[in-house]
Amino acid sequence: MAAAPTGAKPPATLGDILKEAIDALGGPTIEVDRDAWSGLAAQIGERAAADPPTPPSFPNVVTQALSLAKQPELDLNELVGIVQRDAAIATAMLRIANSAMLAPACPITTVRGAIQALGLDGVVEVVLGTAGKSFYAVASRNELRLFPELWTPMFDDAIANAFTCGRLALEIRDARSERALLAGLLSDIGRPLALRILSALVRDGAAPAALDPAVVLAAIDEVAPAISRQTIIAMGLPEELRAACVADADAPTIDAQIAQLISAIGAIQRRSPRSRTCAAEVQVLADRLALGPRLVRTLFAQRSQDMHKAAEMFGPGA
Repeated sequence: MAAAPTGAKPPATLGDILKEAIDALGGPTIEVDRDAWSGLAAQIGERAAADPPTPPSFPNVVTQALSLAKQPELDLNELVGIVQRDAAIATAMLRIANSAMLAPACPITTVRGAIQALGLDGVVEVVLGTAGKSFYAVASRNELRLFPELWTPMFDDAIANAFTCGRLALEIRDARSERALLAGLLSDIGRPLALRILSALVRDGAAPAALDPAVVLAAIDEVAPAISRQTIIAMGLPEELRAACVADADAPTIDAQIAQLISAIGAIQRRSPRSRTCAAEVQVLADRLALGPRLVRTLFAQRSQDMHKAAEMFGPGA
């Protein structure tokens, strides 16, 4: 075998790529010592354990659409019927099918036509995005006033996770795109719930109103996984979907590991003060999923694109 040319640059390791990604983003918003936010995280976690957040209702249309999506032969008539029973999803599907993103040659006026234009993967994305938007919505003006910079991108972050998970699942044996999409959507559901709990702590005088945003971001990113797990279990999902969304400590499913990986990449991209901890999580999960450094690099780019797609499909001007 021929020797590598003298002075040839060795292939980038995953550690190199993660450091490059963090540095390109400017690093964490601010380096915050754990002692600065661990107490706040503990307060949020204790309140969540003592008074668990009410789990959001999970629309039947989502479960039915996901069930159809995994069938070898799609029953188009059944899918049309499922979508038509939910006015919000049907309206969103028609709007997106007629958007500049798809640019149809002529207006699409029926749900059947919208489904055919979007394709099955697109239909699942619209169903999950429309149904899941309420999971990440701010509940009151007071909550928005306290933490506007955290609430504003919350849903786009979640749906970008979902889209990227769905695409990555297509590359990994035994993963299922529709399950990974759902797991990605719900992977950060603890974040809005943690922020809501913190708002209540501020309202009750148990936490100061003037909190450093970086401290708040670090605290909610710390407690969100446990709150997500608690909430998803309480949602009563079918077992197959629950296993995809809640990582078993001993034998996590492929879909659950994909969701954890993309969630950690998302935290790095929003410049969480926990970015370097998340980078270590990415390394562990990429190794488990046998993902090479180059593929992990493309996931950062893909998730950035999916943030733009999320805003285009579901943003305020959509």
